[in-house]
Amino acid sequence: MTMKPLAGIRLLDLSRLLPGPYCTMLLADLGAEVIKIETPGMGDYMRRIPPFITDPRTGDAISAAYWMVNRNKQSVALNYRNPRGKQLFLQLARDADVVLESFRPGAVARWGIGYDAVRAVNPRIIYCSLSGYGQSGPYRDRAGHDLNYLALSGLLAANGAANGAPLPPAVQIADLSGAMLAAIAILATLIGRANTGAGQYLDVSLFDGALSWAGTMMGGAFAAGAPIARGTMQLNGGMASYNVYTTRDDKHLALGIIEPHFWQAFCNAIERPDLQTRAYEADAIPEVAAIIRARTFDEWMHRLGALDVCIEPVREFGAVFDDPHLRHRGLVTQLGDAPAIDAVFVFSKTNATLPPRLGEHTRAVLQRAQVSADEIARLVALEVIKISET
Repeated sequence: MTMKPLAGIRLLDLSRLLPGPYCTMLLADLGAEVIKIETPGMGDYMRRIPPFITDPRTGDAISAAYWMVNRNKQSVALNYRNPRGKQLFLQLARDADVVLESFRPGAVARWGIGYDAVRAVNPRIIYCSLSGYGQSGPYRDRAGHDLNYLALSGLLAANGAANGAPLPPAVQIADLSGAMLAAIAILATLIGRANTGAGQYLDVSLFDGALSWAGTMMGGAFAAGAPIARGTMQLNGGMASYNVYTTRDDKHLALGIIEPHFWQAFCNAIERPDLQTRAYEADAIPEVAAIIRARTFDEWMHRLGALDVCIEPVREFGAVFDDPHLRHRGLVTQLGDAPAIDAVFVFSKTNATLPPRLGEHTRAVLQRAQVSADEIARLVALEVIKISET
């Protein structure tokens, strides 16, 4: 069995909902031991978000959203706001490599589990705070979610049809891009620590994640004074060769044609060589749309499917799981009775574990930290910890 690159790295994950858990899932897929530290009552709020699927271990209902971003993790149910719970958290942090939290700026410091407190017991710790707007600045204390960060970054204004209102994207761009930035920062700091022996504090913002993606819109056209506007830029609906078109039976084709030789082959295939010089013109869009509208989806796939010109069908999401390419690469898995996208690190296909039940690993993790059986029983009675075992 191939050893994963982060084997031996231990991460305490205080985060909830999507961004932090997605970040730590990526690190778990790479081999890190990820221990979710959850409050004994509710735990990660994501557990309560519908729709629900059946947990094959217990038959209980479990959030599908939680199911999808918490594989390969352990769960310790621990009230870190309780004085004894705080002590236990710091005891666990002594042997950790990374701590990730996603609370409002200043919250973990008030509870006595912030970077300074953890660094005092573990100078090598890498402590990452993943927040909406960062730990400093005028917006640091604002509440926010993905749509808010996209609105302020300029990405939301650019999403949607020309002359229409901005449309919320179907996936949380700021949440996931910020989560990936956090994972990259943690990986880089682990390499740095291997060279210097020193830990570090990381301040990663979801707003910054959206901004880093928004920056890709600021190319030559913007620098030359062209506006960034919905449905009119080169890659968001303003080019004939890079657009989505509707067939006669109301299905859709995605043309992602940038290179001239691909566009030339496409124009020859649709018997319109006169369009070969108009790939980047918005005025050519209605003409191409009328051509595509004249035939059914199957007719176009028969005619264009074998062409090497960057044309693909627009699939409904459910059909993605049946894609032979994804299945060949091992990117589709089952979590209980639900299909899911597996780890995208192809070398790491080694028996993913199901997402943990709340408190499933509390006893094992505390025993490893030299907490006695009597003390564990006392803490359960005091509701400082919760244990859920089969």
